[in-house]
Amino acid sequence: MEAKEQIKLKFHGVDIPIVHLNSEKSKSQNDSVEISVSISAKAFYPNESKNWFKIVQEIHLTCQDFFHLSVVGVGSFELENDIDQNTKQSFININAPAIMFPYMRSFISTLTSNIGNVTGAIVLPPHFFKGNLDEIDELPQLK
Repeated sequence: MEAKEQIKLKFHGVDIPIVHLNSEKSKSQNDSVEISVSISAKAFYPNESKNWFKIVQEIHLTCQDFFHLSVVGVGSFELENDIDQNTKQSFININAPAIMFPYMRSFISTLTSNIGNVTGAIVLPPHFFKGNLDEIDELPQLK
């Protein structure tokens, strides 16, 4: 039986350069509110290496009349070997955002658990990524 070399995708972690929280009023335990969630991901390809790429995930949570929370995370990834274009696109468009999402989810849960009655603890449901990510030319910067 012949063993095939496995293609490896390395995950080098997530940086969270941007967090914005605007609160209009605190939410009480009796308030039944609906939180709208928007999640997007984009790909960035640094010029210095063809095997490295970054995924920029933006998560926006809005609860009308209470708060708006925006979190931007940048995940760093590396492909170890030269691979075919279809496999590479699958890693970039599906696997990498899925690997990164639990870190973003955990950050939001920890943040909202520790800011009192502003939001109450928020645990995002699982999210599945599909389709092709838009490409961006530069990474988000603090403003």
